[in-house]
Amino acid sequence: RGLAGVAVVVETLKEDAEADGLKATDLQADTEQKLEQAGIEVLSHEQWRDTPGRPWLYVSVNTIKYLASYFFSVDVQLKQDVSLPRDPSLLTSSATWEVGSIGFVIAPDLSEKIRGSVGGYVNHFIRDYLTANGKLT
Repeated sequence: RGLAGVAVVVETLKEDAEADGLKATDLQADTEQKLEQAGIEVLSHEQWRDTPGRPWLYVSVNTIKYLASYFFSVDVQLKQDVSLPRDPSLLTSSATWEVGSIGFVIAPDLSEKIRGSVGGYVNHFIRDYLTANGKLT
């Protein structure tokens, strides 16, 4: 609650997944567009550095190609700076919200399936964000 916005970081994808049509740039653009449409500010790197807690939405897609198919995992996390109550000087980044899944898809459907999964999880984050901030009841 109380976040001014979030930066978006999409993990680098494996070369074979990109060759089969899944692009990190598409995931980045899709995620940023959904957040902006929901009224959640997407922070630039400079804004993120200066924002208390330095919140960022992390999108991670891992794939393993097997013949003409992929096993995959999708993970979307809200990460931000946290400290320990026993020693507040210890500061690290940690996931404070997370959702994800694993699955299997044929190669021609990889991009559509992963973009759909990530989009669904980003929508879940948006609902939770808006609810926590009193903008959705």
